[in-house]
Amino acid sequence: MAVRVVEKIGEHTLEQMLLKVEDHIGIITFHRPPVNAAGEVAQKELLMVCDYINHDDDIWVVVMHSDQKTFCVGDDIKLFKKSIDDKDVTNVQEVFYDGALALYEVRVPVICAVHGHCLGGGMCYPAGADITIAVKGTLFGAPEAKLGVVGGSGHLSRILPPQIQRDMCYCSSFITAEDLMKYGGVTKVVDTLEELMPAAMDKAREICKRGPLVLRYLKACMNLQEDFQMKRKNDLEVTYTRYMARHEDFNEGVSAFIEKREPHFSGK
Repeated sequence: MAVRVVEKIGEHTLEQMLLKVEDHIGIITFHRPPVNAAGEVAQKELLMVCDYINHDDDIWVVVMHSDQKTFCVGDDIKLFKKSIDDKDVTNVQEVFYDGALALYEVRVPVICAVHGHCLGGGMCYPAGADITIAVKGTLFGAPEAKLGVVGGSGHLSRILPPQIQRDMCYCSSFITAEDLMKYGGVTKVVDTLEELMPAAMDKAREICKRGPLVLRYLKACMNLQEDFQMKRKNDLEVTYTRYMARHEDFNEGVSAFIEKREPHFSGK
């Protein structure tokens, strides 16, 4: 079994979105200790990795997973706060959504193997995947409103019914992998972390049996048929975040999270 490790793409050495290829399966490992808070580096590397996959005929299926104690806790809030102070929120959000969109649009089937927590912008990855396998008890959540931030809601619409999605977004609540599976947002739940990657790789090998050409055409066809419209929804969320960024409550919500206290929203 030949394993090919992709250490560099162009002149850039991958640091946070690692890639290796094994038996036609591209394995993306999210590696940003300790909890995979996604920042600009991770998102730009995801763009690079997806572009690499789109030009590598040896990759027929992708598995994305984490080698940290949790899958992804969403955007790096400290960097996000800096973007508020620098008045660069829109650009930061656009970089994040570009990475999420690239994963959704990558030309081969994508399997997300999720454990621990998958929160906020981190939910864009399984929401943009073709198949999601998760460990029992994994928590999925949309905490943005608690921070005074608009974001992520459009992605949840792909894996949750509308009223469940709105309940989660308004209340910043969590849902377990088992409950998410009831709504079709998770394909399979495994009991332990040790079972996660073997299950994901088994599914990837099963898909590989169909051959690369039909998988690419089928993926393209289903993405075009789907009513998800990720690009339009991303643009809307950037727009409404820009609106929210004009208010004091926006800064208060993010500051309260960093300071580990309850926010005090004033409606200003």
